[in-house]
Amino acid sequence: MKLVEAFHLLLVLNSLPAKERRRIHKDLVRYKRLYKEEAKRAGYDPESPLNEEELNTEKLGLICGLGMNEVPCPFLSTEEGECKVYSARPSMCRLTFFEDAEVCRRDWENPIAFLWKNEIAPFIERVREAFNKRWELELERLKSEFPKVDVHTLERKLVFLPDHLRFDPVKGRFYLRGVCSP
Repeated sequence: MKLVEAFHLLLVLNSLPAKERRRIHKDLVRYKRLYKEEAKRAGYDPESPLNEEELNTEKLGLICGLGMNEVPCPFLSTEEGECKVYSARPSMCRLTFFEDAEVCRRDWENPIAFLWKNEIAPFIERVREAFNKRWELELERLKSEFPKVDVHTLERKLVFLPDHLRFDPVKGRFYLRGVCSP
């Protein structure tokens, strides 16, 4: 996910009820552990954040195709079958065009990883350009929420969210670590 999208997600996560935030934290920890196991098997665990050009989509697709498909998205409520961060879902999720939560019960499929860099990411950029005024308004909102953050730089960085999303059990809130946090 793009780092700037992580800030969108942070705002929505922290607006959820405390019980839901704790469940998501638990699911993120499990997701990260399983992802790291697959990454170790595939021999690819890139530093996070990284620039888009540095991403090896073939190896990332291999990781996701080898077993992450059985691991539900940590933001999906298994009880209700709905995405708890739908309004701030990342670009990849927005491009699935599926309303069926069953699609999100599996992580992204291997072919998507190969298509991402050459077709989907450029498509997102063209859409963003077409709706530049709306996107600029959204970036301005983020700037006001996170005044110390250079949102334009964050658009060029990719992150593995579980590496950066931290949960404070005392306050019951999520924070981004390893990048500028509010």
